[in-house]
Amino acid sequence: MSQVYCTLYNSNYLDKGLVLYDSLCECAKDFKLYVLCMDDKCYEVLNDLHLEHHIPIKLSDFEENDVELLRAKENRTFGEYCWTCTPGIILYVMNTYKEDICTYLDVDMYFYKDPIILIDEMEKTGKSVMVVPHRFTKENKHLEKNGRFCVEFNTFRNNPESIKILIKWKNDCIDCCSSINDGKRFGDQKYLDEWPELYPDVVHICHNEGAGTAPWNIGWYKKEDSYNHVVRYKKDNSLVPIVFHHFAGVAYISRYQIRTGVIANIDTIDYEFVEELYVEYLNKLEDKKKLLEKEYDIDLLLKAHPAYNNLNKWQRLLRNLSFLYRVKYLIHPPQITIFIVNLK
Repeated sequence: MSQVYCTLYNSNYLDKGLVLYDSLCECAKDFKLYVLCMDDKCYEVLNDLHLEHHIPIKLSDFEENDVELLRAKENRTFGEYCWTCTPGIILYVMNTYKEDICTYLDVDMYFYKDPIILIDEMEKTGKSVMVVPHRFTKENKHLEKNGRFCVEFNTFRNNPESIKILIKWKNDCIDCCSSINDGKRFGDQKYLDEWPELYPDVVHICHNEGAGTAPWNIGWYKKEDSYNHVVRYKKDNSLVPIVFHHFAGVAYISRYQIRTGVIANIDTIDYEFVEELYVEYLNKLEDKKKLLEKEYDIDLLLKAHPAYNNLNKWQRLLRNLSFLYRVKYLIHPPQITIFIVNLK
């Protein structure tokens, strides 16, 4: 049976989308990747590339006749709108293409092992929805306010129980999908917090520690076998093959100097492992940048997350911080530096 995945991104993320696709080609035996193209340029490029396992979806087709979604589009940033569309694209794939199962992927990920092992884990439990915990390190525990689980690898089987959760999630996101954390909601993510308790017979929490290594939990891992992407998990000293890494927070200072999103002033992090992991991934992005620049005249150098880059600095300040926290922030700014990788 073919593995079915979906994701969404615009032309500014084409390099990441193509690298994600390549990683699936290398690891997955048989798969389809549905891509909701968030602008026309993205659709044109993917359509022109004729990638074997890629199914591009036009944004206008996805939005057609969805009055509530289009109304929500008017009151949020582009990045917030992308978050709003997350549950919708899973539903769209199931309804339009009659797929029995579908897994949402974040575009800034890379697979090192066949992700079918994660789906099989869920299937063995008899449940039909899977969420992946952030597994925050102690230093990043404060980020749990943004959600216990990460919207990065979320599997749904096409049955009434799963569809019920998806529809509720879609309605929640249409109601509010803000980059501001109000204590109860944050983007499309914090809604997942309550699912295991609300739907204990339906929702499975992934327990594979190699699913979703990322900047917020990379302190738990130490390099063991670079060639096979095997790490040592510090919590129990076990050897863990990385299934996928989530390269969230990557931002370009210049073409060859990149912020990784990994905090640089924490002594528990294996920075040799971090550099090795990121240099490998960033060089793959660089290859795609050159291809897109040569063939399609697209020059990609993403410097900020699109959930925030439509706002000026004062709007961001006023939207994201309560008055008391704003005062605290101005008096005691956080002393955080981000690990930087140089490709040249």
